[in-house]
Amino acid sequence: MEVAIERAVDAEQVRIWAGLQGFVSLAALIALALFFLLATPFSTPQSRWSWLGPVNDWLAVIGAVPWIVAMVLLARYVAAGPWMWALTVAACVGAAAIAIVTLFMLAGVAGLQLQAIVSLGATVVAFAWAAFAGSLAQDAGLVPGWIATLAVAMVVALVVGGILGVVGYATGAGSSVQATLYVVAGVVGGLAWLAFPVWWIGVASTLR
Repeated sequence: MEVAIERAVDAEQVRIWAGLQGFVSLAALIALALFFLLATPFSTPQSRWSWLGPVNDWLAVIGAVPWIVAMVLLARYVAAGPWMWALTVAACVGAAAIAIVTLFMLAGVAGLQLQAIVSLGATVVAFAWAAFAGSLAQDAGLVPGWIATLAVAMVVALVVGGILGVVGYATGAGSSVQATLYVVAGVVGGLAWLAFPVWWIGVASTLR
């Protein structure tokens, strides 16, 4: 009985932190989308909507805490083995790195390029972590199959988007083919990014 109660408490903690991570990430994505839509960041003079950029950045910093906690709790809940814990540590380091570099960028110490590189690397690790965590949770009967499928789809979309972007870069600047490939890469990659908070909210909503 005591073990069952402890297990239920553990599950509830995973749900809380997974849900918090999902909603904070979703808010950050909404701020980022509105930033590009309303602020037109690559134009001058700066728009009155430019504040949306720092809002996205601060949400990324704040979101590192629930993100790390949620990953650790979920790994513990699915009884992760050594290799999964190693991947969890790597994903946590990536989440912390995003927060730290973003703080440096907000302070004017680091540039956007460094933040983008760190974020991309950490995202690849985080998506891989989600795919393995989702698979373990499904195998243990803790989440429905679509959770694992969505995580794999995120990884595939991210890889496809990256490949299309590289191919587009290689086709030559200014060509219509390059522009098309960049647009498709952006859409596919954007869907992967959008799916990430949805995945966490799904975990929070379905975890048994």
